[in-house]
Amino acid sequence: MTIIKLCEKSIKHFINIMNKNKTTNLLLGVKSGGCNGLKYYIEPYYDEIQHTDEIIPINEINNIIVCEKSLIYLIGTEIIWKEDLLNSGITFNNPNANSTCGCGDTFN
Repeated sequence: MTIIKLCEKSIKHFINIMNKNKTTNLLLGVKSGGCNGLKYYIEPYYDEIQHTDEIIPINEINNIIVCEKSLIYLIGTEIIWKEDLLNSGITFNNPNANSTCGCGDTFN
């Protein structure tokens, strides 16, 4: 099973983030917070990669790092770039989520 999947537009978005922040690593995970209990985060990563972290190479992105504590919550998640008349941005299609917030940023 693939840990995470990204659409082409998400990959381009992440590459732009890495170029802007002068890093080849992105950290993906979840933390406590939001209205549903857990909140996604994606951020540039400059620290040393831990041996317990999962490193996921996807196309032109060398290192998407998922911390070991977040891994169980993210297995099978699709990260999709969506655009409509009002907004554009990343959305998460997470098969492990029992419920999600209307904003799509938090889950349980």
